[in-house]
Amino acid sequence: MGKIIKGLIVTLCGVATTILTAAGLVYLELRYDFAFYGLVYAFVFPFGAMLSGLVAASGYYLGARLANYRPGRGMLLVMLAVSGANFFLIYWLKFIYTTVDGSYVHDSISFPAYLAYSLTHTSIKGQYSAEGFELGLAGYLYAAALIVGFAIGGWIVYGILRAAAYCENCRLFMDKMGSQTRYFRTLEEVSSCNTTFKSEVAEGRFRQAMQLHARDGAALLDEAKGYSSVVKVRQCKECGRHRGRSPSA
Repeated sequence: MGKIIKGLIVTLCGVATTILTAAGLVYLELRYDFAFYGLVYAFVFPFGAMLSGLVAASGYYLGARLANYRPGRGMLLVMLAVSGANFFLIYWLKFIYTTVDGSYVHDSISFPAYLAYSLTHTSIKGQYSAEGFELGLAGYLYAAALIVGFAIGGWIVYGILRAAAYCENCRLFMDKMGSQTRYFRTLEEVSSCNTTFKSEVAEGRFRQAMQLHARDGAALLDEAKGYSSVVKVRQCKECGRHRGRSPSA
């Protein structure tokens, strides 16, 4: 399967979950009057949009794992653009399905006008205020914060995929083989072991690195050994190549 086809599969999966997430959020808002995506902390941190963006971008992760495609910068731009556009998709769905006195809003107003009205009349409740206050022109800043929040969700999923163990030769994500944990008396011992491990891996001596890690630390935890170092091992099912994630103390 070519790289372009794989990228297309990942994109379609991401777009599909973005649409489904937007539809779910709009249903939640219109049915229960709860705009989860609009939740912000201290009027600055759009955690509702960020979490919604994570869910919307989950399709990229599923598609990438299915197609064994590791996204690059080009895919990152696509993910950020689609994630940010989720904001406009949500308001467009609201524009299509919102009714006033039994009539659809889109029958009497354009989408740009509806969007402008919605943003300038957005109300936010403070922590110690029972009633909300309209943002006015600040609603556009609120919208920008939500767009950024959605985009952050996509960026996080991209980061997770880039950090996953991947065999560049076979173009496959590596499978988890297990982990090796060793215990030490001091942080200095942990640091020394980790430095040696990374040095051996850099020289292509992964097996020796694992042997040194196993030798330098204790396999069992006791009262005298309160520090640990963990190596997580991955393997390519095609070529058998191993990769150990750097030890974490």
